[in-house]
Amino acid sequence: MTKLFVYGTLLRGLSRAQMLRSSRFLGPALLSGRLFDLGSYPGLLFGEGLVVGEIHLVDSSTLQRLDRVEDFDAGDPEGSLYRREPVSARHFSGGGETVETYFYNREPAAGALIPHGDYRRHLIERRPCAQPAVAYGSNLSLARIEARIGPVGRRHPGCFEGFRLSLDKRAAIRRNVVANIRYTGEDDCPGALHHLSLEQLQAMDRYEGTPNHYLRIVLPFRLNGRSGTRLAHTWIAHPDRVTAGLPVRAEYLSHLRSGYAQFGWSEAPITRALEILRQGNP
Repeated sequence: MTKLFVYGTLLRGLSRAQMLRSSRFLGPALLSGRLFDLGSYPGLLFGEGLVVGEIHLVDSSTLQRLDRVEDFDAGDPEGSLYRREPVSARHFSGGGETVETYFYNREPAAGALIPHGDYRRHLIERRPCAQPAVAYGSNLSLARIEARIGPVGRRHPGCFEGFRLSLDKRAAIRRNVVANIRYTGEDDCPGALHHLSLEQLQAMDRYEGTPNHYLRIVLPFRLNGRSGTRLAHTWIAHPDRVTAGLPVRAEYLSHLRSGYAQFGWSEAPITRALEILRQGNP
């Protein structure tokens, strides 16, 4: 079995995701590099910057099929369109491990750089319509989010499947923590989907300290009462800001609980996050 980092059309919610249907999804991750738009797919090159992707555990037959799709020939790596190589990836929880990924083996066209390194985000930001974005922390409070970015219209409840609410993101100013999401593969983290303008997304980036405190990435989100998932922006803590052992402010908890109450949700995810926080675990 091989741990494979994917960053393009193999990502969940995109055109070739079904090729990984027999693999085990291990969660979102980051690696160092530069991501380029090559037309109908992206290419990864070595370099400074962060690239957003996913780690999947794949078997040998799946890996062979992917090698053919990516035009990688282990017997002729220099002549291949992509080269599969080992690289160090970083989980959003902060831990790292060695995985394999496909590096583009050509020079990309000038101007094709995707500066934020997230291919799904790159695709949905090009749509000429309001942008789907999910709040799961204190911005669930309608008063709080609208005080920050203006009217948000109708909100749609749902969840991030496989994630749990976590209070492990070190706050920007005080020595305390605020909300984050953490992949477990077992939980569902409640959230609310909004349709925002690009200006509102950028305003929220400023409040969230993007990209140094939170990263804005795109993840699959399941709406309550709907089949399937849809892609939506959300803010997840930069691994450098993930911590343990710091308290959460009562004022922050009040915003979080207010948001849960507005949707009629159980506070069980908050209670669990507080229990884990008290135990000193991430």
